[in-house]
Amino acid sequence: MPNTCFDRDDFIIPAFDGSARTRELTVQFHPGQVRMLEYLVDCDRFPFHQVADVVRCCVCLGIEALLSPFPSPYALIEARMNILQDERFERQKDVLGESVQKYLAAGDVESARRVVTLSFQEYSRIQHPYWKPLWLSTLEAPLEMLRQRGVNLKLVAAQGK
Repeated sequence: MPNTCFDRDDFIIPAFDGSARTRELTVQFHPGQVRMLEYLVDCDRFPFHQVADVVRCCVCLGIEALLSPFPSPYALIEARMNILQDERFERQKDVLGESVQKYLAAGDVESARRVVTLSFQEYSRIQHPYWKPLWLSTLEAPLEMLRQRGVNLKLVAAQGK
């Protein structure tokens, strides 16, 4: 049976070759890709200590995927979807707080409570370990606004299948 476990050290790709040579490369990145690289450094799932470690690993894995006889079109679609998801998050991350603020300014505490509760239920269904906490973090300011109005919500995460 093949070993499907990885040694954490397998993810560290050296910056130098056997002759202690290295090359420096300057590359422009989409801001969302940089946020994901930083997440991979901080998540403790991998042994990365800096973004350069993650980039070297991603380049190594990417080259292998691109040189394979049949590169996966699904992997390419998923990779591009991360950028689109990041752009969507950046556009929408403040919308919930703004909506709650408008409801509360109009004296409609019930609608503010409802939109926060529904958002929490929706965000709790997200399965991806990068996106779920990011979307849930958008609830912090609206929950604080509600607390200041005396509304303390006890939110229970939705159970995914």
